[in-house]
Amino acid sequence: MGKRRLFVGFVLLLIVVLLVALVLYIRPAKSLDLRYSSIDWKEKLLVMAETRQPALNLSESELNQLAKKELNQYVAEQELPVNVTGAEFRLNGNRLTADLNVAWGAIEASVEAGYLMEYSSGKLLLVPETLSIRRFSFPPANFGLEPISIDLGQYLPEVVKVKEVNFQEKALRISFKLDWIEVARYLDLL
Repeated sequence: MGKRRLFVGFVLLLIVVLLVALVLYIRPAKSLDLRYSSIDWKEKLLVMAETRQPALNLSESELNQLAKKELNQYVAEQELPVNVTGAEFRLNGNRLTADLNVAWGAIEASVEAGYLMEYSSGKLLLVPETLSIRRFSFPPANFGLEPISIDLGQYLPEVVKVKEVNFQEKALRISFKLDWIEVARYLDLL
């Protein structure tokens, strides 16, 4: 009877040690937040007007700010099983990687989600490809990740319409259809 109790106690202790090790392993290695700053579209339009080029580059940093803003709105509107405590978005051509810090009660984890980006008819489509917690990979669909469609026009002034998006290494090159006179009025140049 004593050996049996000792064995059960050892197994329980082993399970507790493994669970603690797992919780410590998935814990975020990098501190992330959800703060973002707004993009000065007037300044970007002014540069476009000066160069007379109906296109602009949206850098990885600017895309990170837009994505954090969108994530904040999404988290506020949805009831999620985890609390998103921080995020950072990285761009590599037409691939977007989202590093997220999440918490589920007292358990914190670092999650990485990879998306393939496509542009069509004024919409940027993000298709989930990968999901991992540290080195453990999971099918994105198992965690409810679905394609995300983003209307780029909602972030731009009304005088600017997106014509085309080209994916570069660390930036998006966005070409526009626009009426220069309307842009000049918007910028108070007329």
